[in-house]
Amino acid sequence: MDTAQQIETYQTLIIDFLSEHQDQNLNTEEYRRMMLADKEHRHYQLIATGWASPSQYVDALLIHLTIKPTGKVWLLENSTELHVAEELVARGVCKTDIVLAFHPPQYRALSGYAAA
Repeated sequence: MDTAQQIETYQTLIIDFLSEHQDQNLNTEEYRRMMLADKEHRHYQLIATGWASPSQYVDALLIHLTIKPTGKVWLLENSTELHVAEELVARGVCKTDIVLAFHPPQYRALSGYAAA
């Protein structure tokens, strides 16, 4: 598979994964999770926004992924209990194409995923 095909395949897998974790009813003004996809720049996010309680408004980044021009998937943020990298591997992303970017570069090689 060439790099362009790989990027397109990974983009679809990521969008499907994040879509499954967003709230389906977006017509409410209460707290909800939404998936955002910038396909042109290859950034994908799951965010939480709204009123978590009557006195607490939340606007938070939960998951942030990007696909580099090399075809590598960089996991930039994971503030959830989900095992995002493992889920992506199960869906078909090669483990050697995932970079746990929130880890310092010197520790990434120990993760079992790509170092960069």
